[in-house]
Amino acid sequence: MNLPVMEEISASRDMIQEFGGYNRNFRIGDGEFYDMENLTGDYFPILSNRQSRGLVRQMVKPNGLFATDRLAWVDGTSFFYNGSLVGEVSDCEKTFVAMGAYLILFPDKKAYNTYTGEFFSLGAKFSTVGNTYFRLAKVDGEEYAVKSVGTSAPVEPANGDLWLDTSSKPHVLKQYSGNSGAWTAVPTTYVRIGATGIGKKFKEYDCVTISGCQDEQFNSDMIVWARGDDYIVVTGIIDEALTQSEPVTLERRVPDMDYVTQCNNRIWGCSSASHEIYACKLGDPTNWYCYMGLSSDSYAATIGSEGLFTGACTHLGYVLFFKDHMMHKVFGTMPGNYQVTDVRCRGVQGGSERSLVSVNEYLYYKSRNGVCRYDGSLPTGVSNALGDVSYYEAAAGAVGNKYYISMKDSSGIFSLFVYDTVRGSWYREDHTEARWFAYLDGDLYYVDQKNRLMCINGSNGTTEGAVDWYAESGDIGLSYPDSKYVSKIVLRLLLEPGAVFRLSVMYDSDGRWEEKVRVPADQLRRCTIPIIPKRCDHMRLRLHGTGGFKLYSLSKVTEYGSEV
Repeated sequence: MNLPVMEEISASRDMIQEFGGYNRNFRIGDGEFYDMENLTGDYFPILSNRQSRGLVRQMVKPNGLFATDRLAWVDGTSFFYNGSLVGEVSDCEKTFVAMGAYLILFPDKKAYNTYTGEFFSLGAKFSTVGNTYFRLAKVDGEEYAVKSVGTSAPVEPANGDLWLDTSSKPHVLKQYSGNSGAWTAVPTTYVRIGATGIGKKFKEYDCVTISGCQDEQFNSDMIVWARGDDYIVVTGIIDEALTQSEPVTLERRVPDMDYVTQCNNRIWGCSSASHEIYACKLGDPTNWYCYMGLSSDSYAATIGSEGLFTGACTHLGYVLFFKDHMMHKVFGTMPGNYQVTDVRCRGVQGGSERSLVSVNEYLYYKSRNGVCRYDGSLPTGVSNALGDVSYYEAAAGAVGNKYYISMKDSSGIFSLFVYDTVRGSWYREDHTEARWFAYLDGDLYYVDQKNRLMCINGSNGTTEGAVDWYAESGDIGLSYPDSKYVSKIVLRLLLEPGAVFRLSVMYDSDGRWEEKVRVPADQLRRCTIPIIPKRCDHMRLRLHGTGGFKLYSLSKVTEYGSEV
């Protein structure tokens, strides 16, 4: 008699020992997660929770954050450096830029000298009160003693006598040489403009815009060749000393700029309203219209491309100005050889100018089509793992190899993502709306939507408590053919004291999570957790909990079943 033989069910086991991060696509890798919160790749290939952050300061109305060798911020109208109040500014959001010892704030156009403690305005303006005189002078301000003014040369002049020749226009100042017996034109003539306090706000070689002069030749941009508290010296020529009672106004102007950056000891900026880019005088952020024919001159250029500027930064020694569809790159070492090239490519998305951050010689930023990486040639996309979700208003920072970017989706919800630039993996931390980032001493500081100054690694301030976290897998089993199903799941993990680990399962996309495991840890605990899921077409796993954990492996046993 032959007894029936039961065939052994074929089974196989897959073990995941590398966890790659966040992937918001329909088909993802076994070690990736469709959704997550507060996880990190710091312990790759192990999956773990992020570090606790630090609360450094509660602000009232934050308007900006920056760091050089110290942390600087603006709270309302108060400007702080290294925790000390150093000045008052307007109540609006700030853009900071550093140049040498100067920390410069826009749109206020003010600067703080971190070495001397001086806080001052880049621009300056002065209007005279009372009489203002104009006298012919030397470049150092010493007044000329002109012997004669007219169309004919003086008779029997002495060596060194001055004659203002009015026979031609413009008039020419000439000096007599006793050795040669000839009158020689003075190459450049200067005029001393004097009034009480007229020179106090200005310095030598400033470019000032003068207005209100009865003699129109002085109502223009002029270089200050010499100065005292009560006088300045500019180029010009007059037939005789002049005095006027009407006020004369002098102004050292700084252009209105949308975005600014620093490169090679100059501040660079751009203006969408005027379609121009600017550079200040070499080493002098107070002068933007100084054109003396020197390599240290200021610089300006008109940009003919369409659209508004969306950002500016310095990368690998070059100044970059962005529009959402274009990049303008500045080549050269001085105004005489500066060239601006146009590259049509994915530029910076409007409203995401704070996403421009350099990490390990690469520039990262948010474009209309996702996060891009720029190596000096053309940008490439790196955010495919974020799926087809559209994001806006990005701000970013970097610490180590990680690029942190906070941005909101089309429903207005913010998320803080972390991109591991070495491994190319993404992690989503939480719904933090970080408005400014600043790196200092191995930690990354930011200001969040609750007006708190925080640090990512918790190196400063009050450390937050245990962190809630979760990780949701993609659909498991959806691609299995021949009635193959998951019969067993085993996790190997470590729990820190006070942590709680949970595992829930969703079957066949029914929208209901069934908790299968809850494991608390009173002390450091290493455990192996087996799960027997019910028979289904496909499932999702949700690992969630509070406190510190490390997931070392996740294995799946799959079997072949019947068609029923």
